[in-house]
Amino acid sequence: MNVASTLSWILGVINLLGGIFLGIPAIATGKPVFFPLAIFGIGIGLCFSGYGLRKKRSYAGFLAIIFSVLSFISPPVIGIIMGIAIIIITAINWKQLT
Repeated sequence: MNVASTLSWILGVINLLGGIFLGIPAIATGKPVFFPLAIFGIGIGLCFSGYGLRKKRSYAGFLAIIFSVLSFISPPVIGIIMGIAIIIITAINWKQLT
């Protein structure tokens, strides 16, 4: 579960930074900020699930899968690859979660 936790943290930080980097120009130009806020929220959820996976909590498995699927909307392609890896690793090691 340590690998899934680390990947969740990395993908969460990528989404947090992506939300900030997309949100600042949107705010400056007066465009809607829903998409950057959604990406930022996904990043928070992934970081939270990464913490829970490290502690081997069952709720973190659900959150990791949900937010990994939601991270497919984020711009970096590496997010899709890492999201799939998080889902697979969490599903394989599901019995380790308490």
